[in-house]
Amino acid sequence: APDAYARELSGRCRKGLIDSGQTPDRIRRLHESAEWRVYTPGSEAGLPLSVLQTFTAPAGKVSREALNQKIDATTTALLGLTGIAADPVQSREHILIAQLLLHAWTAGRDLDLQQLITQIQEPPLSKIGAFDVDTFYPEKERLKLAVALNNILAAPSFSTWITGEALDLGRMLYAGNKPRQLIFYVAHLEDSQRLFFLTLLLEEVLSWTRRQPGTTSLRAILYFDEVFGYLPPHPANPPTKGPLMTLLKQARAYGVGILLATQNPVDLDYKALSNAGTWFVGKLQTERDKARLLEGLEGVAAERGTLSNRAYLETVISALGNRVFLLHDVHRGKPILFQSRWALSFLRGPLTRDQIADLMDPLKKDLAEEPDQKALSSSPAVPPEEEAPRAILLCRRCRAELTPGKEEACPACGEPLPHFPAHAPEQEFKQGLRRASSTPVEPASQAAFEEVAAGVAQFYLPLSSPVVQKEEGITIDLVYVPRLLGFAEVLFADRRKNLEHRRLYHLLAEVPPTGQAVNWAAAEVIGANLGSTPEARARRKEVPEELNAPRKLKALERVFVSYLYGNARLALFTNRTLNLVSTPGEDLAAFRARCRATARAEAARAVAVEKPKYSARFEALHSRLPESPQEHPIHDSDRQGSSWFHFSWLSFLAGTPESPPEAQARPLSSKDQAKVKKLEAEWRGKVQALYEKWLAVGEEYAEVLLAPRKTDIQVTHFGLAWAPFRQISHANGEVVELTPAYERGQSPRTGDPVSASAAVTPGSPAKT
Repeated sequence: APDAYARELSGRCRKGLIDSGQTPDRIRRLHESAEWRVYTPGSEAGLPLSVLQTFTAPAGKVSREALNQKIDATTTALLGLTGIAADPVQSREHILIAQLLLHAWTAGRDLDLQQLITQIQEPPLSKIGAFDVDTFYPEKERLKLAVALNNILAAPSFSTWITGEALDLGRMLYAGNKPRQLIFYVAHLEDSQRLFFLTLLLEEVLSWTRRQPGTTSLRAILYFDEVFGYLPPHPANPPTKGPLMTLLKQARAYGVGILLATQNPVDLDYKALSNAGTWFVGKLQTERDKARLLEGLEGVAAERGTLSNRAYLETVISALGNRVFLLHDVHRGKPILFQSRWALSFLRGPLTRDQIADLMDPLKKDLAEEPDQKALSSSPAVPPEEEAPRAILLCRRCRAELTPGKEEACPACGEPLPHFPAHAPEQEFKQGLRRASSTPVEPASQAAFEEVAAGVAQFYLPLSSPVVQKEEGITIDLVYVPRLLGFAEVLFADRRKNLEHRRLYHLLAEVPPTGQAVNWAAAEVIGANLGSTPEARARRKEVPEELNAPRKLKALERVFVSYLYGNARLALFTNRTLNLVSTPGEDLAAFRARCRATARAEAARAVAVEKPKYSARFEALHSRLPESPQEHPIHDSDRQGSSWFHFSWLSFLAGTPESPPEAQARPLSSKDQAKVKKLEAEWRGKVQALYEKWLAVGEEYAEVLLAPRKTDIQVTHFGLAWAPFRQISHANGEVVELTPAYERGQSPRTGDPVSASAAVTPGSPAKT
């Protein structure tokens, strides 16, 4: 009966926990120590992830090799969704998309799938290699690639791929003071979808890892269950292999551990195996599995000069019992057997999507009640006017282009069409455009732009991509609209704390009606690039009177400076004891994690100072100084210390004495044993006190809000800006859409902690 089985299972688990020395208090502390989140990309069963919305440019300085690896992996994974097996060197599809990503990312711009499809048809590049774009990849053939990617965007099943929280580990890993355990459930995905998502995830992990400062403390662990197929031996090269190999080689320097689980090490690339320093081998059922594991383990061990006794290994592995493992550590000459404790979490087994939904529903409700929570929106994380991708709809039979809502069947082949309801927000937006009174538009020429009054500074915003006129009754015109542009460099300084940071503001404001003030708070952030001349064959709107007089512009510039003086702020976090100051763009969670890592290092140094004093006292008693396992994650470069840490940890698990065998070389009298125990207690208390002291210091922080002086605000550009827009019209002249055609930037808004550029004064004592 279910009730009897539940009682029997509960009793077995309770007994196993008690026998392993686990208490209900430890289970409670485990539950309260972190926040668990289950993400289901492509599904709303768990927490959704927006991974198709934007291909984010790498942050900070990235080497060309690392950038090329990220571009190749992203391109290969994306083409895999379309069924195209693309070679990075021979495939035109791969080369074109990689060049488009390189063009955008080197300029610091993100690129979403819709923009990528548009740029495939109208590339912002003139040449690829030695050929012009149309020679390298003709327009008609590029359209086929655009249609293949558009089918992904238009498919109803992919609407969940652009909904939910953005894939940003910097924001996802911490919840206030609590770390998060992020579980990415991908069992429901098809192979191509799973490969695509895991590639993006691993590239994000690699990018986040490289942004962290180096440390010998463990900062995070990436656990990959069933890695078979994602890190295969040569010559197989899936897009997940590159980032995984790089993480195995480099992540440890940044405090990131990699834990891979597989049925057999032979299924993994030998270079990956040689970078795995610790192996845990469990029970194997068949002789074939044992032989393959021994072959893989022996090959890697032979390369490092350890574990050459195959017969010994075969005997040990064959005799392993339940929850008994063989530990192979590259820092030890021989393997170690140990038994794991009973798991604190109930091992339920694979979860269904319904069970995941039951687990995550309370969290979804809590997040939905938070007014500022944007991670779990029911709509994609894009501006309202772009609520749904405007996909090109094609007939399923003949691939002819269709107009949603206007046809019941394909005009070319007669295939019945599915129903595509129009989006209400989009319809209201277009109707509002039709009702709005349009300012007369004049042809643009250099002479026309020069009609602006003398002394008025003019700036031209560059096009983000070429504007091409379409046929079949739709016209796309390039129209220049007047805006007010303000560029400034603001210095934030605290002379007493010897802090100095510079921040750039690039703002574009709409021209207000006559008699009203400019709303700089609603201004748009744009890129730093400015053009020198308008585009040919463009048209323009009239210049407002407020922007056509030098005297009025000078008054508006003073208002711009006053706005920055009253609103521009730079929030920094400090830890006085550790002498640490956050960098612009470093949020509180990242700063506190850095403080904790520094505090652990200081604690280790403090313990190292005390060691010689206590070592002498132990030697006087013919004994050795016992060491605590927590000391050595900080000094794991010391091989002897690292080996002792593994010994202590495994001994602690198994309940064996903590002193190493060589420490018991000389028997002690009962009196000396009592003295040794007393001294051991004193030493452990000293170590614990030092760690508690410094860990408390690691939790300290204070916020410093820097405001500029008016003399520290330097306006670099101010005046009339001509902003290009795409004006889409029907043949009858009816305007249906007006969209920006200029570049958006990454410059910070007032009060935004993200900085476009920053400088710290030389000789500053603060560690940033």
